[in-house]
Amino acid sequence: MGKVPAGFTNEPASRKANTMERKTAHRGFTLIELLVVIAIIAILAAILFPVFAQAREAARKASCLSNTKQLGLAIMMYAQDYDEMYPCNSWDTPPLGTADHDAKDANYRTAMNWIFKVQPYAKNKQIAVCPSDPNPKNGWSGYSLDGTCNDGWGIPMPISFAPNVEIIGYGGYNNPNGCFGDGSFIPDWNMAPKPMAAIPSPASTYMFADYGRGTLESTWVNNLRAANYTRVFNASAPSNGYRQDQTEPWASRRQQSSVYRHQMGSNIGYADGHSKWRHGNQITSGDDYYDLRHASEGIWPREY
Repeated sequence: MGKVPAGFTNEPASRKANTMERKTAHRGFTLIELLVVIAIIAILAAILFPVFAQAREAARKASCLSNTKQLGLAIMMYAQDYDEMYPCNSWDTPPLGTADHDAKDANYRTAMNWIFKVQPYAKNKQIAVCPSDPNPKNGWSGYSLDGTCNDGWGIPMPISFAPNVEIIGYGGYNNPNGCFGDGSFIPDWNMAPKPMAAIPSPASTYMFADYGRGTLESTWVNNLRAANYTRVFNASAPSNGYRQDQTEPWASRRQQSSVYRHQMGSNIGYADGHSKWRHGNQITSGDDYYDLRHASEGIWPREY
């Protein structure tokens, strides 16, 4: 029998055909294999997506905390330039004197002008916005382009924070010609402008914070505990703090993570200029009546 030339075999044609068919049959995946792979990917996605979401929120919380630290520093710089007086709002609603805001009107009149008083020190309006605030132009925070006495509480720029009226109170209350008229009651209500020395425990007293309304008040501490509540439900969280925790709908709604600004809590700037994140269950008004317990910190400035 002669030598077989290179590249040729004595294998019958039918056997070679069968071999090729078997090789071709193993080139793809079966339907079952594809379904298994898809199922594995779906399971991994279900596990990892919440982790990614938490990581994103942790980054937003850190960014917001940085904003509160910068704003706190700006307030401390303001106080040093004004004989250690904290900035205040203006009950007599003077014109802002600057058009560097959404209304583009230097004659915009508002009582809520504390954020503009510290802007020369902050030099950045963006630090007034929290990246976890779903709507910093929400009306509950005071956003308004009106600029008249019809809306003397308006703030013509996005804002996510609110000042503690016990510290950043109201000046101009001796001027009866403003939008709100006589404000002689303001000192009696302990809301007059304050020097730094008037705060007994500045490291334990909230100065401004993530908040769902325009001003931070002890009665409305639940809007600090759940700072996005007004955004989600277009209504204020109930007054009187922890006293409301067993009442509906607050009892159910405060279990929803969406009503909180940052991972079940809020970022807070304190009266000594430092900032930190606090869990909603740690946030108090500082008033035992509202909180049903003795608090170590809070809105009301006292010896804690």
